[in-house]
This record gives sequence, structure tokens and C-alpha cells, in this order.
Amino acid sequence: MKFPTRLLLTCAAIGAAAGVLLIPVNHFSAAIFGVFPPGFAAVAGIWLLPIVVAMALLRRPGVGILVALIAGLVETPFQPYGASAIVTNLMIAVFIEIVFALALYRYWKPWLFYVAALVFGALYAPYAVASIDLPNYGLGLQITFFAVLLLSEVLATWAGLSLAKRVERTGVVRGLAAPVENGRVVRAPKSPAPATGTAAVDPDAAPEAS
Repeated sequence: MKFPTRLLLTCAAIGAAAGVLLIPVNHFSAAIFGVFPPGFAAVAGIWLLPIVVAMALLRRPGVGILVALIAGLVETPFQPYGASAIVTNLMIAVFIEIVFALALYRYWKPWLFYVAALVFGALYAPYAVASIDLPNYGLGLQITFFAVLLLSEVLATWAGLSLAKRVERTGVVRGLAAPVENGRVVRAPKSPAPATGTAAVDPDAAPEAS
């Protein structure tokens, strides 16, 4: 898998911005986790935001994972979870990319992003239940936790798609993002061979008499 320099720089910019965004989110998550662990469900979707932006904007295999890695490297020294933030980011990115990999990275329709978010939520839920000891809370709170978790991820996906669309309209990724038509990647048409306007001239042919 090749990443052109311009693509790498774009992913680096998105990843760096995401890392800065996630620093205060991680601190908030750590603080609320110590007081009321289920409360972190409200901000869980923010981790999806930069991944969705990168994938919706660039429509290239692996960009979500690359952005997640860069974001993790940027935020690691400045938040309470240390290097585990890198693992968390990569885990989320892999879950999201799997859905598009199954579609061979040919389809980039918005509904696929929502499916990917729900897939991540379903796969992440058992870990979340164990980490916050959710069974010790009442049934009503458990239901609320899952509802807020999924809503957070859906809203983050919507925000990421909206942001990607606005950025793409500026033209900054023109020639970089994979071209799509109705949400499906299309190949750029081959340029036709240049037409010759004059017949070939034989240099050995004698000139016509006037």
C-alpha cells in the first residue's frame, strides 16, 4: 500500500488536530470515570470523529488507521492513559476500516459509515461493560448507557461526514481523494490518444510540381 507525500501530509494534519482534540477529552474521560464510570459513554463517539473525517474525505484504504496512529502519538505525552491511547485509537480505526475492507474499499456511501460505527459499538460494548462493571448498576442505567453510547457514535459519524463534505467542497483534496459516483469508486477515464491533424510526410518523397 503506497501513500503519496501529499496524502501523508493530509493524514498528518488530520491526525495532529485529532490528537490535540483528544487530550482534553481523555482528561475529561478519566475524571468522569473516577466519579461515575457510565458517564464516559457521552463522549465515546469523539474518538470516531477524526477517523470518519479522514476516510470520508480521502476514500483511501488505511487512512483511518494512519490518522489514528498519528493522533495517538500526538496525545500520548499529554493525557493520563499514556501509550495505551495509541492502542485504543488503532483498535477503533481497525473496526471502522473492516467494514470498508469487506466492501473492497469500492463503496463509500454515508450509510456504510453508520454501519461501521454500530459495528464498533457492538464490538466495544463487552469491553466497556467489563471495564466499568456495568452489571452492578440498575437495569435502567444499563439501558441508558448503551443508548447514549450508540447515540454518541452516530452523532460523531454524522459530524465527521458533514465536516469531510465541507472540506472537500473547498477543493483542497482535489486529485487526492478517490473519485466516486453515487458513493462508488470510479476509475478515471483514460485520455484518448492525440489525434494527428496532418498526414505523415515521407522525407524521401519528391515535391509536387507546381
